[in-house]
Amino acid sequence: MRPEKQLRPRASFLAAIDNRGAAYISLGTSNTDSGVMIAFFYELCKVLDGEDPLWRDRTVVLLDNAAYHRSAEVRAAIKKLGIKIIFSGPYSYISAPIELFFGLLKHGDLNPERL
Repeated sequence: MRPEKQLRPRASFLAAIDNRGAAYISLGTSNTDSGVMIAFFYELCKVLDGEDPLWRDRTVVLLDNAAYHRSAEVRAAIKKLGIKIIFSGPYSYISAPIELFFGLLKHGDLNPERL
């Protein structure tokens, strides 16, 4: 018999914000990897295409240097989707607007009932 181990529920949170304050959020229960990131970009593009078919002409996506942002698969998907990207510098938490958004969420208790 092996000992029981309590596992904590895991939530994965992906988000994009624009310069007008709109937020595009994805919640999941898996670790974020290249496949999850690609799925997020495809769904984000569908939503943005519905809002404004010309959004790609005036949009640049800022990514940090997470391994799943830099993978060959993600870069190929970004190219296929026609998204312009730039990468932030190393350890540039302060220059990433999305980190302020994440900080607001982490500041409160998102699961007070511990469900």
